[in-house]
Amino acid sequence: MADATDSGSRKMAEAERSAEELKEKANKYFKEKDYENAIKFYTEALELNPENAIYYSNRSLAYLRTECYGYALADATRALEIDKSYIKGYYRRAASNMALGKFKAALKDYETVSLAWR
Repeated sequence: MADATDSGSRKMAEAERSAEELKEKANKYFKEKDYENAIKFYTEALELNPENAIYYSNRSLAYLRTECYGYALADATRALEIDKSYIKGYYRRAASNMALGKFKAALKDYETVSLAWR
């Protein structure tokens, strides 16, 4: 039984490493303002590690840059579902809501961000 557990742990660690490599690739494309490829690689990273709030938040920002505000909002919300203390998630969700004209929702998240910086 220990072998199966060790094997499973190894596969999980490999998937996380691969996901991190994909995230780094996505970050490179993002810095080059190639947001479509950034989204593609963040998505691939999420397929390997779907419980990583940072990947969702990063993809949310890439969606914001491509003016896909609904997708940006969904990703920011998912990031917060995974990690309620992830401040960038609130900031991304606020920006998405602002772009969608949902000003009260945006203000609530901006207030959360503001309180975190005090």
